[in-house]
Amino acid sequence: MLRQEANPYSVRRRQQEILREARRIAVVGLRSDPIYKSYSRTQKLIEHGLEIAPVIANCESVLGLKRYGRLSEIDGPIDIVQFYTDGKADMVQTAREAVEKEAKAFWVENGAACEGARIVLEGAGVVVIEYRSLLEEYEIMLAVRREIKAGFNVEPLRRVSECMTRYPVTVTPAATIASAFEKMKKGHFRHLPVVDENNHLLGMFSESDLRLMHPSPSAEPDRKALERFAATPMSDVAPSIRFPFCRTRLWRTPPI
Repeated sequence: MLRQEANPYSVRRRQQEILREARRIAVVGLRSDPIYKSYSRTQKLIEHGLEIAPVIANCESVLGLKRYGRLSEIDGPIDIVQFYTDGKADMVQTAREAVEKEAKAFWVENGAACEGARIVLEGAGVVVIEYRSLLEEYEIMLAVRREIKAGFNVEPLRRVSECMTRYPVTVTPAATIASAFEKMKKGHFRHLPVVDENNHLLGMFSESDLRLMHPSPSAEPDRKALERFAATPMSDVAPSIRFPFCRTRLWRTPPI
């Protein structure tokens, strides 16, 4: 199975294949209270026809499903283990159990895999996916599938140039994180092209980059730290500017 050190394009393609073929997902850290995102997102996945095996403590059932106390208690194979970091489950132990269940992917829904879990998972060839919403990725995949099917049925020779965004909103590497985020929020974009002074494409700036660049993922930073972070040029901290179209782990943190 593919290791994470492989070509980023191959890794991304493998992730898409796993998501496309997934039928059974174990949700670890699912909350039984509807106010939590894990509840509403899992409910949506069920509506899309996926089989969900909730791993949750101190609860008889959730969303009408039989619950399991541990991943190892689930009968049969699991395609994806979705891990919510705001739950109380031990990530390293869950990673070991995911390997035993021969899961294809370990999806950390709202954070990153800890080093211990990463060593266990990558050592067994399990694909680790971080900082992305499984529901959003799945719904994007379904939407693309519908568009392709409709396009092929109606206009099999339709060109990309007919439906692309001709004049996209862009930013330069010197733009601050705050200004880039404001453009994304105003235009409802998930990605922004980064261009040089000659308008040549250098890379892409995404929501995932924003999550990775947070100055203090484990705690709320103070106001001054946030202000300095927001004023930091993207070229100092955004990995995908230096490595176009690749999702890489942050290798340089912003000055605080």
